[in-house]
Amino acid sequence: MLAIDNTNLQNVEEESWEDILKLENNNNTLLDATLIALETGNLAPLIKEDLKYTIQSRRHKQGQKKLKVEIPEEKIYELTVEEQMKIDRRREQNRQAAHRFREKKKITSSLLFKKIQEQEADNMKKTNEIRELTEEKAQLQKMLFEHLLVCPNAKQCIRFQP
Repeated sequence: MLAIDNTNLQNVEEESWEDILKLENNNNTLLDATLIALETGNLAPLIKEDLKYTIQSRRHKQGQKKLKVEIPEEKIYELTVEEQMKIDRRREQNRQAAHRFREKKKITSSLLFKKIQEQEADNMKKTNEIRELTEEKAQLQKMLFEHLLVCPNAKQCIRFQP
């Protein structure tokens, strides 16, 4: 049992020295995080390192081993030939649909432009017709007035005047 205790004691001493060396390295990471925080004004790296130290010290006090977090590398997934063909087909369908939409929009736009031009031409024609009819009305009224001045039956003509 004594041999086991010596082995355990050596393991504890080795772990302590390893922890001391790791703490020195961690102090460098804490220093780096502090410098980053001062340069950028972002306290997140400093808080992150502080939380790491707090967790590690609590685990050490409870006699637990150092917590090691390993982040697995992201797997890069290769597409199968079928998946790539499916993606390519969908992209081509999308291109064709976009082309059809643009062509339809051009046709609609040109039809509306032609309709606007026709409406403006019709509006001008009607405006000119209104102007001509107004001038003709004024001439007819003038002729009627002149006729009423010389007409012997003027009283009968005045009855029909609007």
